[in-house]
Amino acid sequence: MITLNQHRASLTQALVAQFLDQAKVKTGFGAFFPAKTTQAKQISIEVERHGKPIAVDVQRCTDPIRNVFSKSTEKIFVPPYFHESFDFTLCQSYDVTFGRGVVPQGSFTQSIFQEANKELLAIQNKIKRAVLLQQAQVLINGIVTLKNGDNIDYKRKAGSMVTKSVAAEKWTAPTTSDPVKDLKAAGEFLRGTGNSGASELNAIMGSQAFENFMASSKVLALGDIRNVNRVAIDMPMMDNVSGLTLQAKVGAGDFIVYVWTYNETYENASGVETRYLDTNTVVVLPTDFVGNTVYAGLPAVMGDAISGQYIANVEAEFLVYDVIDQKKRAWEYIVDSAPLVVPVSVDRIYTLVTTS
Repeated sequence: MITLNQHRASLTQALVAQFLDQAKVKTGFGAFFPAKTTQAKQISIEVERHGKPIAVDVQRCTDPIRNVFSKSTEKIFVPPYFHESFDFTLCQSYDVTFGRGVVPQGSFTQSIFQEANKELLAIQNKIKRAVLLQQAQVLINGIVTLKNGDNIDYKRKAGSMVTKSVAAEKWTAPTTSDPVKDLKAAGEFLRGTGNSGASELNAIMGSQAFENFMASSKVLALGDIRNVNRVAIDMPMMDNVSGLTLQAKVGAGDFIVYVWTYNETYENASGVETRYLDTNTVVVLPTDFVGNTVYAGLPAVMGDAISGQYIANVEAEFLVYDVIDQKKRAWEYIVDSAPLVVPVSVDRIYTLVTTS
């Protein structure tokens, strides 16, 4: 027979395993920022811009042209830290098991697992939504806004963020605006300033931007039979994993643009339902855009009371552990995470606000 303390340890291990096997919230922009983990507390990115110089011929037996490369810029960031918990003793199944000093058996074991795991999953989803918001902020203005700590500014170039302020050019003007020309301009920026080698682009649109896009006379003209294959608009392809919907494929200059819509929401600090992507905003990314969601190391207690204990960082997206607080008389399950969204190729992002 094992003690309550021994059973507590095995329960925690089982809960963690069940928690990690649960479904997650929709990934949103996460497809462009695949997850990476590191044991380090800090995250660094290195930026080095070479441009597109061309070699110039010289006379034989003359001095070579000396190349001088500018120093790369390394930036080091401490990711935001998320520290969430819930009191296990408040679970209803707890009162008839551990609350009475009884090790749960049979159906009670399954019940207490399901109830505690439901709370753990809710906490994980909260953190996942915070990551989705980071991704949206990086793609909209390049600034990750933090409540506790300095905002992280990736220094997006001004030319990568365009707002249509002239009335005739706003996408709300269906006969005079030219969304296809705007997408072509996005591609030219990404190819020129962003050094992108891609000829295919992904344009993720808010709902109103897409509605105005579809109403544009310039877009409708591309669908004319005399302009074969310049536009292909079919029934939407839904992706229940990402929340993105593929709506169309459009030719813009010598670029092929895949048009997506993204309308997922979250509740802000005031409880107001808010979109990750504003309805009039379009984000354009080339297919060779590189980004990551990096999870920094999380401090964990290592060892045991007999051999000695110490604190060391572990490599994980989420760290789940339990603590019995003698003062609060609470048995807390805690979830820690330290994610930071990193646009590695920061110049390969183009944001278009279609109406001011």
